[in-house]
Amino acid sequence: MPEAKGLTSQEIADFLRSGVIARLATVKPDGSPYVVPVWQFWDGSAMYVIPRGRSEFVAHLRKEPRVAVSCADDVNPAHTRVLIEGRAEVVEGPVEMTGRMLDIANDMARRYMGPDGPRYLARTAKRPRYLVRITPTRVRSWAGSEWHPRYI
Repeated sequence: MPEAKGLTSQEIADFLRSGVIARLATVKPDGSPYVVPVWQFWDGSAMYVIPRGRSEFVAHLRKEPRVAVSCADDVNPAHTRVLIEGRAEVVEGPVEMTGRMLDIANDMARRYMGPDGPRYLARTAKRPRYLVRITPTRVRSWAGSEWHPRYI
């Protein structure tokens, strides 16, 4: 079995640009966790998500900006993982998508839906959305199916 090893910055970027779904964890007002799968966009230093105007988790992160994100390939033998802890902030919204938000959304639509993704996006672009930036305070990553030595 391949030994678990951390990923380089470039390997993290390549993995996150592959279309892996992110699981975003926020804190609900009662202190309990809330986890939601989201499309994500990694620019090399921050992750962006574009929630719908009525997404419940936006209220959570406005009240408590600390979040965690898990991205994992559970299918391939490499078992690649990226875990991000950080702070989320609403950059804009809820608004119709234009400018940077629309550029990011088009990139996501192509990665997650294929060549027809931008067509879906065009049909829904006027619906209100947020642009949320997640700035990492800690990034952990690994790939491989063997246990990390610290667990042995």
